Amino acid sequence: MQYIEKLKNRYNAVDEPFNDAIKVMIKEPVEVSISQLEDILDKYLDAGSKVNYAIKIVGHPGTGKSAIVRQVAEAKNFQFIDTRLAFKENIDLGGYPVPDHSDRQMLYYRPKFIPAETVPEGHNGILWFLDESNRAHPTVIQTLFQIITEKICGEHKLPENTGVVLSGNLGEADHTTITEFDDSALDARLAIFHLKPDVGEWLGWAVAEDIHPAVISYISLFPEKLWDEKNIYPNPRGWHQVSNAIKHAYGLRDGNALALYLKEHAGNSLEKVITSLTGKVAARDFILQHTTPRALTSADIVSGSSEGLARLRNNKVPSEDLLWALAGALSVIREAKESANGPLPDQGLEKLANFLTFVGCSRSDISVSFFYFLIKECGIFTEIPKALKTLNDEALSHELKGHISKLLES
Repeated sequence: MQYIEKLKNRYNAVDEPFNDAIKVMIKEPVEVSISQLEDILDKYLDAGSKVNYAIKIVGHPGTGKSAIVRQVAEAKNFQFIDTRLAFKENIDLGGYPVPDHSDRQMLYYRPKFIPAETVPEGHNGILWFLDESNRAHPTVIQTLFQIITEKICGEHKLPENTGVVLSGNLGEADHTTITEFDDSALDARLAIFHLKPDVGEWLGWAVAEDIHPAVISYISLFPEKLWDEKNIYPNPRGWHQVSNAIKHAYGLRDGNALALYLKEHAGNSLEKVITSLTGKVAARDFILQHTTPRALTSADIVSGSSEGLARLRNNKVPSEDLLWALAGALSVIREAKESANGPLPDQGLEKLANFLTFVGCSRSDISVSFFYFLIKECGIFTEIPKALKTLNDEALSHELKGHISKLLES
């Protein structure tokens, strides 16, 4: 968007048609999930030199960009080279100049951090991961043209089977500082993707990576706490760090051991570590969930838990727990709507119907508030009738229609 502002200033333009025309010129990142990105990278490496573009991944800090690229490289038996461009200067990429006295010319020694002249023995190729690419100096960014189009860095040719993957943050959208550099020529040589974590995929990854069961359990119950897109924390990296702290720094191997430790050591250093890694709100709730579990969770609501609904109807759910769970479930539905980029799919409609069920069975003031939030924040008022049709309980569906009619009248 900085590029748009520069063009507007150049032409003294302020009208919306100009804005729309300029937006067409900007290559917008395409949103992808973890599994989609893995598949894109896998096929990109298979194609090798037959494709004439590189991959660029953007996203919020802590969403797992580098971890995914590394895992794909290892699965393909590619040597993984991670270079942080924010710490490099143009001369670093070209190599250190030394005089060749016999030929009276300068030679440039090959930098150790770039790929070697040949693929190392035992590997199928090389994946050169250029992280923080949009925080690099403009002269370094210019060097990327040569790396991407010619597979040459300075005077040093890269092995034929070298895949190049760039990564960067979003700038203002995720409160990071990036280099102001808009160049359609460079973008034309890139396939740009915006990684957005998916809770289901992350939980599958977490089980495979032996993430602490207390973290897996918490994210399963409160999926909206995996990451906060607006405030950055919590995020997937933070929960991975929490897992490592609990397991390796404090030696607590399961949820029971963690709960006992937290109960017996109130205000302990582990609480401080968790807070520093995930933020105050998420940390406080994570700790409370393992010491005094909530009577209702976001997962109960979006899945339509009959046990959770029975507890709500029997007034066995404290207001704080209900508000917390409804707020989390609302975030899940909003994210599903944004991902759909159109009408909600069947799974999204089911989540919406379950949410309406719990809202309809809540106290009147809570019902009004969350029904208003649902319409205002998610913009899915016209999809409510379709959602109610997904309920198998005709009596419940009729009851909810009555509740919604009253809410609309209020």
